[in-house]
Amino acid sequence: MSALQQVPELIRDDISLEKIRDIKQQLMKQKSTVEYQLNKESDKYFSSIQESLQLLNLSQKSVTSIREKLDDVNKLSEESKSSIDRYDVIFDATKLYDTINTTSAIYDKVVNFNQLIEKIDQMLDVELDQDSLETGCPYLLQIHYLLTTARDFQDQMTAMAQVSTDDVQRTVIKLFNKIPSLISKFDRLVESLIYDIVEIVRSGQISLSIRLFKVIDLEEQEDLKITAIRNIIEKKEVQAEKSSIKKLPNNKNSARLLENEQRSVEYPTPYGVYNEIIGGTISSRTEPRGYRNFFFNKLKQSITDMFVEVRKEYQDEKKFEVLNNLDWVFNELMMVKEHVSKYCPSHWKIFEKCFEYYYDELHLLINELVESEPETIIILDILDFDKTFQQTLVKDFGYTKKETKSVIGPEQKETLFKDYLNLIVTKMKEWFANLEKAEFDVFLERTTPPHTDSEGLLFLDGTKTCFQMFTQQVEVAAGSNQAKILVGVIEKFTNLLLDRQKHWIININNEVVRLLKYNELYDIDPHNISPEDQCAGGLLEYLIAVSNDQMRAADYTMALSTKYGEIVSKIYEKEISKHMNVSLDGFAEVVKCASSGLLAIMFDDLKRPYSEIFSKNWYSGSQVQQISDTLFEYLTDIKAQMSPVVFTIFIGNVIDEAFLQFIKALEERHSFKNKNNKFITCMKRDFEIFFTLFTKFVPEESKQEIIDVRFKVMEYFIDLSCEPINEIIETWKNFLMEYPEAPIDFLVAILTCRKDIDSSDRRHMIQRGLDYINDPERIKKLNEKTTEISFISRFTFSSSK
Repeated sequence: MSALQQVPELIRDDISLEKIRDIKQQLMKQKSTVEYQLNKESDKYFSSIQESLQLLNLSQKSVTSIREKLDDVNKLSEESKSSIDRYDVIFDATKLYDTINTTSAIYDKVVNFNQLIEKIDQMLDVELDQDSLETGCPYLLQIHYLLTTARDFQDQMTAMAQVSTDDVQRTVIKLFNKIPSLISKFDRLVESLIYDIVEIVRSGQISLSIRLFKVIDLEEQEDLKITAIRNIIEKKEVQAEKSSIKKLPNNKNSARLLENEQRSVEYPTPYGVYNEIIGGTISSRTEPRGYRNFFFNKLKQSITDMFVEVRKEYQDEKKFEVLNNLDWVFNELMMVKEHVSKYCPSHWKIFEKCFEYYYDELHLLINELVESEPETIIILDILDFDKTFQQTLVKDFGYTKKETKSVIGPEQKETLFKDYLNLIVTKMKEWFANLEKAEFDVFLERTTPPHTDSEGLLFLDGTKTCFQMFTQQVEVAAGSNQAKILVGVIEKFTNLLLDRQKHWIININNEVVRLLKYNELYDIDPHNISPEDQCAGGLLEYLIAVSNDQMRAADYTMALSTKYGEIVSKIYEKEISKHMNVSLDGFAEVVKCASSGLLAIMFDDLKRPYSEIFSKNWYSGSQVQQISDTLFEYLTDIKAQMSPVVFTIFIGNVIDEAFLQFIKALEERHSFKNKNNKFITCMKRDFEIFFTLFTKFVPEESKQEIIDVRFKVMEYFIDLSCEPINEIIETWKNFLMEYPEAPIDFLVAILTCRKDIDSSDRRHMIQRGLDYINDPERIKKLNEKTTEISFISRFTFSSSK
């Protein structure tokens, strides 16, 4: 806001003269500040303008001075020409004199040329006949110098002959007819030195290596120089041609014809080169000779030839031995990196080039091995070499992990992984098929009892053999240092284990069904059982042995998972753990299946006493005592032969099945006799028998976990069966809160067997019981339950019976 705009704002209200004076002083201060800033900025820009004007004046003076000097030069030139009589004659005479001198020099060179050629030829023969590693090739620089001189002369004479007569051209060809053979010999000499360059340095012939690189470096510089000159000549000639086209008469056809003719001409033309030779611009070669490319081509060829010899050495049955004999490659590369590169022009990047050549040859060699369908151990050797190759590049050659690359190639490497795993799977399937046939034949025939270990536990041979096979293969895979191979082998083995576990479950179920059917037929008529219904004995012991084997297998699996998980990265460790956990679940399923088979066999013997539970005979009978005695015999034998870990789980299943079969007797719809507390007295009698039995097989420290929790269900059963009617629903609600998995059938069965509840009240109570079943809080508890689901969840009751 400007000062004038601020004035109305400042005096808008009624103010005194003294206030106006203050405002005036304030505005004066602002005015002084603004003036100071303006003066400061003005001085700055004024100084810049002054400096610019001074520079402009100076430039004008310089331009004027240059123009005056150029005028003086032109003036002196004109004066020189006019002051010398017959200037043109003198100028032409000078050119003629130069031509005579040039011709004389050429004549001298022609006269001495054969002598020069012979000298070069002799020195080349000497060097080619000797071992350069021993002699150090002393004539190398002299040969190169003299040959270069001869070739430069040849180039210049050939270029000059091209603009002369045919006779001159034939003479030139005849004069230089020995040059090609000299060049060939020299190239052979240089080629031999290139082939031996690493050995030259290794043997201490440092001078020779330096001289060789100096020769190639000089050749490269001369090639660059003549290439640049030829480009300049070409541009000059093209520009001259364009200028001549523009000066043609206005005839489009003639101009077009000349332009087409210009396009067919190769630049620079012989005339252009000739003029530059005469003018002194070209004093050596007239075209590049390409010795830098020659050097690298021969270096590459030398490496290729080495691998040709390697293939000859390792062929047929020795083909794969080459993998253990390639250390020389790293040694050669190290020599190039640490020593040869010191004497070579840095911009050649000789180590990078050599690495590229060696890598290409190794890549070809290794992939030839890959494509020859190697065995599994060879595949691992190939992968191990590839990993060693990359590690060596990082450790010894300073490459980063990102800079290294597989010598096999990603696609071929993936093919190797697949080939290895396919071979392993094929072998494993064959081994597993043989193993399964043997162990299932033993299991189904049961002609001999299972083996017994030092602790008296039963076992079969199959599991131990299975894991011995697997351990052998996984050890080989781990030794390859290829985590992907290791994980792949574990995954394939796990899949085979899963198949084996499924086959065990099928066989166990079939044999249990077969035995139960046999028992049923035997009870009907033991003398009239067909051969196909016969069942071999000893199934109980074999089921115990299978359970023990699965636990051993789980222990093997955990040990392997830990052992091999520790030698790989976290990502692969998770993969191994995932596969192993899948097999652990499978072992648990087989144990569960075997346990179920044992339970089915055991409780098949107890059908009669269980069928009498809650009947009239039950109140004065000893059904549960019979059940307890039978179970005691079974459990005593089983505990001595079963793994303690498996038995701990099994005894809990036995208790579950004992109680489940007990309450399943409700299906018979026997009415409870609650008069004089008969029902509750018998219930207490039976559960004391059960408690006494089961405490004999469960350690005191596990009593709460295994026995008390299960007896708690039966306590609710007693309460629901005996308590007053008006308390039943509340007890049911509490029962659901503790065992949310309980089905409504349990309540229906109890209410059906209670004589004190009529059908109307029963329907009403069942409906209320269902309401609690569908209560969101019960459903939430069921979803959140982390403890084992109680056996009560398996209870069913047919209401239509």
